Amino acid sequence: MINLWSFIISFVASLLAIIITLVIERRRLPHLEIVASEEANADNTYPGGGRWKFFRVAVSNKPFSKLLRWVPRQTAENCRPKIEFYDLNKKLLFGFNGRWASTPELPQLEHDHLLKLLYPDPVTIPVGDSEFLDIIVKYEKDKEAYGWNNEAYIHNWRIPHYKLNCGKYLVKVTINTQNGISFNRWFDLIVEEKIKDTSLISRKSSRRR
Repeated sequence: MINLWSFIISFVASLLAIIITLVIERRRLPHLEIVASEEANADNTYPGGGRWKFFRVAVSNKPFSKLLRWVPRQTAENCRPKIEFYDLNKKLLFGFNGRWASTPELPQLEHDHLLKLLYPDPVTIPVGDSEFLDIIVKYEKDKEAYGWNNEAYIHNWRIPHYKLNCGKYLVKVTINTQNGISFNRWFDLIVEEKIKDTSLISRKSSRRR
């Protein structure tokens, strides 16, 4: 009987250890937060070209809270973004592979221009770091805005099939990682004639899948 109880206690202890290990390993996966803020937006004036503004989101790999700070969270490996634009009835208008602001611009590349058009470079985001992701670009003298990725460099910054007339839209940003999980967040986009009236606003919390 004693041996049986010892076996049961040992079995339960082992089972609990396995469960705790699995939970911790799951918690160690990257936790990406996707946020629209003025800090993420670049407002530039280009010689002879006028005023442009890039509307971006910041993607951060959040560390654990202080209570669990001792647990090392994983780096978010090879993050690839997908950006989709919808009308207010959630009808898909268009989507494309996103471009990280920190990656080389197409004219700077010596080779692989076609490859980078179709598959922009991914980024890796360590814990506590963040990257900016381009969403749209707006030229002060244009009423409309345009979705922005590497294709813009061969369309004079205005990709015709990603054109956004004045109005309200929904934007879904999805980040797929090599870690085997993905995150998404919805945004409200309002395109107005002037840059100062155009806005990109976070709508829902980031979700992990």
